[in-house]
Amino acid sequence: MVLEQRFSAAQLASLALGCGLLAFGIITFDAIPVPESLSHAATKAVLWFGGLTLLFGIVAVVIMYKSLTAFQRGIDDGRWDQASLDKLKKRLNLPIATAFIWLLVAIAVGYVTIDLITHWFRNHSSNISGLAYFWMSPVFAIGRLRGSLNPKLPRGRSLWRDEVKPIHSDQWGHCGPSTPAA
Repeated sequence: MVLEQRFSAAQLASLALGCGLLAFGIITFDAIPVPESLSHAATKAVLWFGGLTLLFGIVAVVIMYKSLTAFQRGIDDGRWDQASLDKLKKRLNLPIATAFIWLLVAIAVGYVTIDLITHWFRNHSSNISGLAYFWMSPVFAIGRLRGSLNPKLPRGRSLWRDEVKPIHSDQWGHCGPSTPAA
């Protein structure tokens, strides 16, 4: 199934952002600590539910990356008109999108920091700080969408003004007169 043939650019971008936000929400839900006062059966059910939601988070990230790849392929193939891409670019470059990115980064960094401090002082950690990648998935999606919509810079001349000549020396490989050590 080729996604860029079935969906418009805005639909693929929405799918990528939606799946990124879904992964963000799932991991945030999984980050809520389980009370220690639960019975064994309730704790087991919560752990099964946590594992199931983690699986949904992984599936959401996979769908996000598939839609981002299809979005990039559609742009490379010229499948969508420039007017719709400009409209999408205008929406992605709104200041609220940038503020949203910084909010998600602050949440991820803050949670990991609090988790590390808790581990340091109480010797207890939620072991979910390694999953902060999922918190960053909407940030990756917005960044990759913005990068896909930016025009590619043409490859021009190199930074050197003139042709670079190979380095040559008559002294290389020749030992000078050796003097015996005293």
